[in-house]
Amino acid sequence: MKYLVDSNIIIYHLNGNKIATTFLKNNHTMCAISQITFIEVLSFEFTNNEFISTKELLDSFLLIDVTNSISMQCVKNRKIKKIKIPDNIISSTAQINDLILVTRNISDFNSLEIKLLDIFDS
Repeated sequence: MKYLVDSNIIIYHLNGNKIATTFLKNNHTMCAISQITFIEVLSFEFTNNEFISTKELLDSFLLIDVTNSISMQCVKNRKIKKIKIPDNIISSTAQINDLILVTRNISDFNSLEIKLLDIFDS
């Protein structure tokens, strides 16, 4: 694995954004998602068919669950920056697994020691 895909990238893809779709298509085998991304994305309102296809998409990624190491990284991150818990878990997941976090919301992760990629910044 090389990338941890943030929830916003999945949402952009589901909304038909070509940049997000192209990135996911070209890098799918190198991408993982956090358990938080799985929960966040599936919490949106979907028709039954949309829910099924979205869950199938999410199931196609390596899913990284929250571990004690990730939890402890969250504690460290929180001392550096007041960051929302979901964002903290996602960033900590990338940090602990040495993954590049693919996100549009780079500013959410400023001040943290994390590798970031904004696929929309060309």
